[in-house]
Amino acid sequence: MPTEPARLPTEPGRHEPSAVVSLSVAAALGAGALSSLQAKANGQLGQVFDAAVDAALWSFGSGWLILTLGLLLPGPRRGLREARAAYRANRLRWWQFLGGLGGALFVGAQAFAVPLAGVTLFTIGVVGGQTVTALLVDRVGLGPGGVAPVTLGRVLSAVATVIGVVVAATARGGTTGSVPVGAVLCAVAGGAAIAVSGALNGRVNRASGHVTATSWINFTWGSLALLGWALVLRLQGGLHAPRSLDAPWWAYAGGVLGIVFVAVGAVVVHHLGVLLTALLTIAGQIVMGLVLDLASATTRSHVGPQLLLGVAITLVAAVGAGIAASRTSRAAAPAPQSPTVGG
Repeated sequence: MPTEPARLPTEPGRHEPSAVVSLSVAAALGAGALSSLQAKANGQLGQVFDAAVDAALWSFGSGWLILTLGLLLPGPRRGLREARAAYRANRLRWWQFLGGLGGALFVGAQAFAVPLAGVTLFTIGVVGGQTVTALLVDRVGLGPGGVAPVTLGRVLSAVATVIGVVVAATARGGTTGSVPVGAVLCAVAGGAAIAVSGALNGRVNRASGHVTATSWINFTWGSLALLGWALVLRLQGGLHAPRSLDAPWWAYAGGVLGIVFVAVGAVVVHHLGVLLTALLTIAGQIVMGLVLDLASATTRSHVGPQLLLGVAITLVAAVGAGIAASRTSRAAAPAPQSPTVGG
């Protein structure tokens, strides 16, 4: 059994090609947009089922089933063997395979905190936990890219992102009465779990070399955690079958959307780092949330100057983070060697 922590090279002098960075940025924004679509799908399913755990189990379970079918292909099976070999060679520790628990923790936090704190406070708590934790995760080198410096530009971008989300979220109206501190702290923990989960999935994906294998590991642990939650509810008498299955077809797509989100995150975090991936994902989420609000007659009235201002601040923060990361990468890139004459 491994006894020492796995140590992957931090590659401080590695310079990412601009095309790779650009594609990674676009992919992270797209993953954030898919995350908003997944939240809408799971939320709709939760309302129809009248049970948050049933909706979460469907989302994780259906995704796990699709990924398990993907293991019939040789590439994903080879990826699992590579991940196992990395564990045996002490390049990965057992706890680095548990990124899926972060997704399960987030779903659990959502089910517990939203009814108590409302969507506004929950969103603010998640963004705060995600951005601060992403800074720390990059600083300690938990992600696949190794240690990333906590520069002033990165800190200011993280703070601006939180401000932008607060401005946008409060435009929809907040909760009334006293602030439920326990629920807000639970939301912060859910956001922190997302940041750690993305870093761990990136580590596993570097070792496995195949996103399907990485995603299967993630969904396996997430599904097991949710099954444990369901078992606890069953013992307490709080578990019941879905009230109805009469949901629109797109509400059942949460598992597929989750697969794409996890797979994209596991790849781009290697090129962008945990913080920049988190900020771009948040930007994609809030922009897609704006699009969904405009597309619905019931929420179109929520779109006003304050909401648009919050979206603009978030996007500027994401762009600022990208510029800061690009400058850091260029500064870390090794200078070209002068040709040697003679011998």
